Parts: sequence; structure tokens; C-alpha cells
Amino acid sequence: MAIQLVGNFTSPSGAAARADQHKLVQTAIEQMDPIDREVLALRHFEELTNREVAEALGIEQKAASIRYIRALRRLKEILAQVPELAP
Repeated sequence: MAIQLVGNFTSPSGAAARADQHKLVQTAIEQMDPIDREVLALRHFEELTNREVAEALGIEQKAASIRYIRALRRLKEILAQVPELAP
């Protein structure tokens, strides 16, 4: 998941920066609750709909939507605390 969030760089220095960012983002993702990671993976990377995520997790569709939004917010908060990723 972290690799896709970091993006693609092509130069050697860009590749090194990407590797560093990958480690930082991976660490941030690992700090998240497992359910948050699962919801993000299903919605963002598997590109499932709220309905499909709800079915996969055995929860209501509205709950799946709320969990996705909260998971994004939590990831953003974690990443904001990483100085190396600040703009």
C-alpha cells in the first residue's frame, strides 16, 4: 500500500527519496488499526465500492463509508506528524 501512496520517481536521487518515503509511509500504515488498514486497502487499492466493502467486512454500507473516511483522516493525521513528509 505504501508504494502506491508514495508514487513514482525515475532519477537515482528520486529513487532514494522514494525508498525513504516508502519506509515512512509503511511505518505510518503499520501504526493504524488493522480495520483501518483493511478498509483503506479494500476501497483504495482493490477499488471496491462501499457496498462491497460492507459485504466483505460483514457491516452496514453506511458503516463502511464512515470507516473509510475515518481511516483516511487517521492516516492523514499520522503522516502529518512525520516531518520528512511535510511539504
